Amino acid sequence: MGILCAILSLPVSVLLVRWLMKKKTENPFEKGDVLSLVLAGVLSMVVAAAVSLLILCVRAYRLIGIDTLRLWMSNPDPEMIKNSLEELRSRSSSQTYWSTFAGTFLSVGLVEELSRFLFIRLSARKKRFANTWLDLVICGGIVGVGFQLLEDITYVNGDLVTAIFRAVTPFHFTFGAIMGFFIGKALESGKKGYHIPAVLIPALLHTLFDSSISAIRMDDLYFALVLASALLLIGLTVFMIIKINKWAKLQPVQEPQMEAPAAD
Repeated sequence: MGILCAILSLPVSVLLVRWLMKKKTENPFEKGDVLSLVLAGVLSMVVAAAVSLLILCVRAYRLIGIDTLRLWMSNPDPEMIKNSLEELRSRSSSQTYWSTFAGTFLSVGLVEELSRFLFIRLSARKKRFANTWLDLVICGGIVGVGFQLLEDITYVNGDLVTAIFRAVTPFHFTFGAIMGFFIGKALESGKKGYHIPAVLIPALLHTLFDSSISAIRMDDLYFALVLASALLLIGLTVFMIIKINKWAKLQPVQEPQMEAPAAD
């Protein structure tokens, strides 16, 4: 499923990156710069996955004990682990949506967005990436695309419909662009307080969608929540594309430089 997700999402990812490159008319990125930003997104996903796995192991230890955890580690079959966790969730009568939301926020939403924040900030230290706040919006979007490409490759859940949905809904691009907007505002104003919404808003949006997917596995009544959160993120994705397009038009137009007349 992961390879299928990656193959289906690749055209959308390439189109998004090419479109973002065209929006940066002032001091345009070189192709190598864009590749380094995509790589930053890939690395941010690796870091987030490692931390999430560590958190999962701690939570699993608390739920099932050391013996079952050792079995998982000796036979790291993602499908087996997933099924075991689903069984544990179904046996837990105290499981509520809000406990699911809190667990998802701490182990997925916050972890992934903090990792992305770190790599966008590291990229922003390079002057060619961070001349204006719009540069950071574009950087964040490209890093988000890189993050989603690797996540799609490692994705093991779902079916063909899920793969198609993930391919045409580049939500990590949206999270990255929103994050880049606030990081850019912090850079422009010198107020580091913008870093809080830079992480918190994408983390909450991310958690809302992921926790609604988990909740529907507990009760089909949560389908409306899944639909509402998906529509919200699709709307935000369209909104960010429209805004980036508008902001790009406000960049100063670079006049072509005249060549000095040749000496007689």
